Amino acid sequence: MQTARLDLCVLSEDDIDAWADFLGDPEATRLLHTPEPVRDRERALAGLQRWIEMIEGPIGMYSVTVGEPGETVGFVGFVPRDHPWGKELELGWLIRRRFWGNGYATEAARALKPLVPGRFVSMIRVENEASANVSRKLGMTVEREVAYQGFRTQVWTTQTSASRASVSPFFSDPAEYCG
Repeated sequence: MQTARLDLCVLSEDDIDAWADFLGDPEATRLLHTPEPVRDRERALAGLQRWIEMIEGPIGMYSVTVGEPGETVGFVGFVPRDHPWGKELELGWLIRRRFWGNGYATEAARALKPLVPGRFVSMIRVENEASANVSRKLGMTVEREVAYQGFRTQVWTTQTSASRASVSPFFSDPAEYCG
């Protein structure tokens, strides 16, 4: 999948260098719901493998690359979540710090948005204004505020809770999701 500036490809173990770089950066992880940096490469690889196992059709995390030779700026994608109010698909983004402020999260998330034409959410800590801005640019609004993994969190959504996500049947093989 491609945008004007970016290539998106389903997450794979080939992404370990950029994944470990992101997870090991305390500034990049400080506003996540698991803010402690992961500096052990084996733990980072185990986490990456868990994310890869969750991929189902278009639902999963994508690596986002820019320019030549295709440097990975971060990761954007959907993950299924069980919340007290029900099952949701969450759209999230993890951008490596040196690529912040270039609009890459918005551009990549906008490219993936049509894969889930129904409702999805983004769980964003209240102090994370940069991610809130991405959600606004995607046309999402705050539905509620909750305590999530010990943090005040806004539930940003594409639609009201009356509708539930349905996955677009555009693709059937995750290998089709590489630019």
